[in-house]
Amino acid sequence: MATLALAAAIVTALPAGLAPARADEPYLVVVNDAPPFRIIENWGGDSGYAGAYIDTIFEIQRRTGIPLEFRHVPFARALAMMENGAADIMLGPNWSVERAAYMVYLDASFPAETKVFFAPDGGSDVESYQDLKSLRVGVLRAARYFEPFDSDDTIQKITFDTYRSAFVAARQGRVDVVIIPERQGKYLLRQFGWSFTASSFRVPGTPSFITISRKSNLIKKKAKIEDVMEQLNQEGFFARLLVTYLE
Repeated sequence: MATLALAAAIVTALPAGLAPARADEPYLVVVNDAPPFRIIENWGGDSGYAGAYIDTIFEIQRRTGIPLEFRHVPFARALAMMENGAADIMLGPNWSVERAAYMVYLDASFPAETKVFFAPDGGSDVESYQDLKSLRVGVLRAARYFEPFDSDDTIQKITFDTYRSAFVAARQGRVDVVIIPERQGKYLLRQFGWSFTASSFRVPGTPSFITISRKSNLIKKKAKIEDVMEQLNQEGFFARLLVTYLE
């Protein structure tokens, strides 16, 4: 696993309730801890930000000159802040009709991430969608995974603010499996030193995006950001980054 060079990414957390940037003020990027894509060290005060998505937006900042500041918040709160205009940018959400009503999605995207169900070693293997009907499934609050799972009320889903909390609940027997993007799950489990097994049942992912709040002035610079994102994709920038974090 790559050693994180976080020193260059130290950013002071912003006070709650700050409005999106105006004029030349920094634009607010809201992120949750989701390695290897979004990695945050320390809660409150000065925090170090890294990960494949965050390093990408740092490179976009470098090439465009657009000033950015970061705030570490739970995933559901990040969505709420984008909806009410308290934040400007979010990194990595999947597309949904509901979210598209309050966020603009950049044309260029991050690669899709396969979703799997992790169970403690010796626990329940999910071999088919039907197997989920008898299991308690840990999910991240406000996350979207796939249909029909997201809208299926016959599956018992237990929500958590972080995947770490979901994995802890699985170890304690309070949930049977945890659904999570596969590479994120493997990264976290290596980090925690916990033994879990990925399910036989795998679900192809959908692309993740950089999004801009529809209430943000940053929308005026959307084309500029998209041009740089497309350049980065052509250069293989993100793919190289991800390899360094997964080594």
